[in-house]
Amino acid sequence: MRKNLLYIMLTITVFISSCNKAIELYPLTVPSAETFFTNETEIQGGVNACYTFITAGNNGYFAPEFSMDALTETVFIRGGGFAQNVMQSVLDFKEGHFRSLWLSMYQGIGRCNLMLQKIEENKGKISAANVKQFQGEVYFLRAYYYLRLTNMFGDVVYVDKPVSTVDEGKNVSRTARAEVLKKIYADLDLSYQLLTGSTNKQIGRVTAGAAMSYKARAALQNNDWAVAAAAAKVVIDSKQYSLMPSYSALFTEAVLRSAGNTEQILTQGHLVTANNATAFPQYTAPRSVSGGFTTIVPTQNMMDSYQCIDGKNINASPLYNKLKPYDNRDPRMRYCFVVPGDMWNGFVYDTRADKPNTLNAAGATVKNPESYTSTVFTSFTGYCVRKYFDFKYTATLTQCETPFMLCRYAEVLLTFAEAKIELNQIDADCINAINLVRGRSDVKMPLVTVGLSQTEMRKLVRYERKIELWNENLRWDDLLRWKRAEVIMTRPIMGRPLIGEFNQYPSVQFDEFDEPIYNYTTYIPQPSSDYRILILTNFNKSRDYLWPIPETELNLNPNLKQNPGW
Repeated sequence: MRKNLLYIMLTITVFISSCNKAIELYPLTVPSAETFFTNETEIQGGVNACYTFITAGNNGYFAPEFSMDALTETVFIRGGGFAQNVMQSVLDFKEGHFRSLWLSMYQGIGRCNLMLQKIEENKGKISAANVKQFQGEVYFLRAYYYLRLTNMFGDVVYVDKPVSTVDEGKNVSRTARAEVLKKIYADLDLSYQLLTGSTNKQIGRVTAGAAMSYKARAALQNNDWAVAAAAAKVVIDSKQYSLMPSYSALFTEAVLRSAGNTEQILTQGHLVTANNATAFPQYTAPRSVSGGFTTIVPTQNMMDSYQCIDGKNINASPLYNKLKPYDNRDPRMRYCFVVPGDMWNGFVYDTRADKPNTLNAAGATVKNPESYTSTVFTSFTGYCVRKYFDFKYTATLTQCETPFMLCRYAEVLLTFAEAKIELNQIDADCINAINLVRGRSDVKMPLVTVGLSQTEMRKLVRYERKIELWNENLRWDDLLRWKRAEVIMTRPIMGRPLIGEFNQYPSVQFDEFDEPIYNYTTYIPQPSSDYRILILTNFNKSRDYLWPIPETELNLNPNLKQNPGW
């Protein structure tokens, strides 16, 4: 059976009903998998191809690298139909994004299975070091794809060898999530063993540290606390990673590409020449940048979540001043957000409709390019994204080469701390892990002291995950595993008022986890000095903790069965 190199296996489900037709769709003018992967260079190319889907699942402005948090209350996408539809619980199992994600993950798995087979068959033609390197990377990637599948769909089809016939692909069934998780652990353990001692540190390439860090993540996302703590401890004890001193500089391209960056564990590189540059600057640029969309923006919900520098929420802290709401706040807020009053792209930033003029860098009064009076497409929340944004790309907004960290050491520390807290093992190591994150030189939030209860520590570590890892694509999975989505995702997504002074803003209440609550039913319709209501969200707790098996997959193979409620 001839196959295009870029489609090197039949995916779990088949797009058409006839095997002969499937064969005919594969071009006969390119190498086949049976004859191509026969030497080290070709095997290396095949391993590289296994990385293709690591950030797959793009849907318009919604991308799993830099806007997956837009499924939650922390990031808003103007025009982000899929994300908003998820937030309002209005989709059904016919939604195309569910199918594209499912198929992308299985294409990745298919490539991994094929390459593991080809590496084994050609061991004699590959150096021993590269056999270990190739296998280690591929085992990691297979686990990575299965983890994303189980997080979204629960029980999934598990295969660990190439699927070679249509009938084989159409007669599979789903394996329990808990069983798949064991196989994910096994793959990550193998990856760790094979890659330990490897000197290949190329950006974007899997390492032993990445394997064990993702084992910790997989365990945490499945509430397997003992495994999560043990895996994270391996990474910590390796002494291979440490926090960079400056949070504000961490997300700059210079630091991301630096060999001295000790915090990044797995990073997705981007190059125009590799045809994988991003349009992140266009989506996040202010309207004062020609071609800037201001599509992906921070929410008021997230803004109100940042504590004051005394470690108290803005409703409880005496340091909070409504007239100066951005002062005395957790410093990470200003490193992630552009807020009113900041100098941004040569203008004092402010979106209010009653601010048609502003000051430029020279102090002259000029027309305000961000005001609602200038454009209705300015930031819908009144804020812009600072984290990862680089003015270097304002002339080439869709050709951004800034790498994005998919996993970094701060996450591992917080994973270790949370797992220890849930095990009620709140010892010095647990406290130190949190304090390292809070005590970074340009953060310096109050350090944790001995004697806090498990409930208090749980609240604190969840705050740290929300703040430290903002817009790093972990919030959705956190809300799911905490069973908090049914609470948080039934509250409105808020933006700053179109008009009005800061001291006119309504007061915000907080729940037991210091998450903001809005009494929006009393708000005056816009324009007003009340917070702007962008979306009224909904979450069906009997259905939405899992995504549906795509319609086309069920039509081809009813054995898959649908998730509850869909």
